[in-house]
Amino acid sequence: MNKAYKILSIIIMAAVLVSLVPFGAEASSSTHVSISVSPNEASPNQNVTFTIALRNTNSAPSSTDNPSGDSAGRSSEGSGYYTGISISNTYGIGFSTSGVSVAPGKHETFSGSWDIPEEYLDTDLTFTVSWYDYGQKVSESVSCRVKRRNLTPYLRVTRTANPVSAAPGTDVTFKYTFTNAGPVTLVNIELTDVKVFMRSSPAYRIDILEPGATVEYTYVMRMGSSTVVSSPKVTFYAQGGTTQLVNKVADMTIGLINSQLAKEIVVGNPTPEGVQFTIYLTNNGNLNLKSLKITDELGNQVSSDSFSLAVGEYRVFEYFVPNPEEIRNVVFYIKGYDPSGTIFKDNTASYTVRPYVDASKIKLEFTAVTASSMNDEHVIGIEFSVANTGELDLYNVSVTEQQLGYEIKKWTSFAAGTNDKIQTDINIGSVRDLVFVLTAEDSSGNVYTYEAHVSADKIDVSSMFPYKDPSQGGSSDIGVITEDNDLGGRLDGLITKAGEKLQKWFRILGIVAGSAALLMLGLAIAEIVIRRNNRAEDKNQ
Repeated sequence: MNKAYKILSIIIMAAVLVSLVPFGAEASSSTHVSISVSPNEASPNQNVTFTIALRNTNSAPSSTDNPSGDSAGRSSEGSGYYTGISISNTYGIGFSTSGVSVAPGKHETFSGSWDIPEEYLDTDLTFTVSWYDYGQKVSESVSCRVKRRNLTPYLRVTRTANPVSAAPGTDVTFKYTFTNAGPVTLVNIELTDVKVFMRSSPAYRIDILEPGATVEYTYVMRMGSSTVVSSPKVTFYAQGGTTQLVNKVADMTIGLINSQLAKEIVVGNPTPEGVQFTIYLTNNGNLNLKSLKITDELGNQVSSDSFSLAVGEYRVFEYFVPNPEEIRNVVFYIKGYDPSGTIFKDNTASYTVRPYVDASKIKLEFTAVTASSMNDEHVIGIEFSVANTGELDLYNVSVTEQQLGYEIKKWTSFAAGTNDKIQTDINIGSVRDLVFVLTAEDSSGNVYTYEAHVSADKIDVSSMFPYKDPSQGGSSDIGVITEDNDLGGRLDGLITKAGEKLQKWFRILGIVAGSAALLMLGLAIAEIVIRRNNRAEDKNQ
């Protein structure tokens, strides 16, 4: 019976000890001692609390047992109490154990706090518990570990849009959610989404976001005429940090709901009866179109029945515009509906249809020739000749030159069978080919164009010689351009005259040189005579 009682006591004690150890904490236990720490994750110098439990595994005492001990702290033989309890460690953590004893079958807990230094994080911390049991000192060691808290900043950003496809002019609501899912405070959070906000600078800012906190931001965008790609970019800092962190959200395309037709109009050649139009319509949008009808600017039906166009589908229509009595600007209007029942409207450009004029009865002859060559100021004389040799009168007849940019001559009307010739001086700026353009209109306003080409050159022969200006009465050393038809003869004459003058000077120089030689010879003879006379006088003395 006593043996079964002891086994049951051990099982109960083990269950209690297990209940005292937090799940997930890295801590060891012994037969009598267990330890826990709170919190089990900490930042450097954060205060943590260590709790140590001591379990007395002795059998419960009888009522006659005396828990008191002797002066050495040893309990009375047979009492079964744990006395003289102490907890030692090398970290300076104190536990209050003085005067505490643990009765058989019971347990006591002891706590001590510590601002844990960084070097003790993620390391085993050992504590030794000592006590007296039936006069014998017993010691057991236990250890635990405080994990280093993850200090990596983490900002979770999400973005939603509603709707994700929109027609032009439709509002799209964007919601951005910012959650600080990390252990540190975040600051200076800035959001950019270039295509949504239409700006590259931050459109939204959060000054501070504590761990676990969430902030939402809603923005309404008006859909334009093109697809929008949302590409949020968020920058932020950990509080006290200097490194900018970046969080990017996956791109989201807001599709454009686009009802659209591509229109191509082919205009036939005018005939006495009228003009034939061919209309090509293609659905190049992303919505089917239905109940479409085409009318002209006068309200006449172009398509006999309404029709539909699926995405990518095309239709061809023929429409004849009778010869009008006056100028008519033809426009084709298209109207229908998209799948949502929204009205679709579109129209073509304007095409001018004029009263028919037989172009074979219109004929103009246009010529341009040089009347005088271009001078030093780049002025040239041109003679124009215009003759209406057709059967119809023409109007607004004008002459221009491609590069000059102004009208040289204009006739308001030019009757059939008439002609005109004009001569004018034109400053053309430089030597170049001239292209003169003659335009004329018939009674319906149809324009006819003709061209005449002239090569503008300076045709005079030039040379550069000093000349005497009669009006100034003096000579000039400035070269002027003059005409000289006997330039070669004049140059030959100048060379001949120069040769004759050189021969004359050579003769003079020869005579001078001969005279000088004779004079020097005479002086030498005189010197010799004088010296001989002087020597004769010396001998006589």
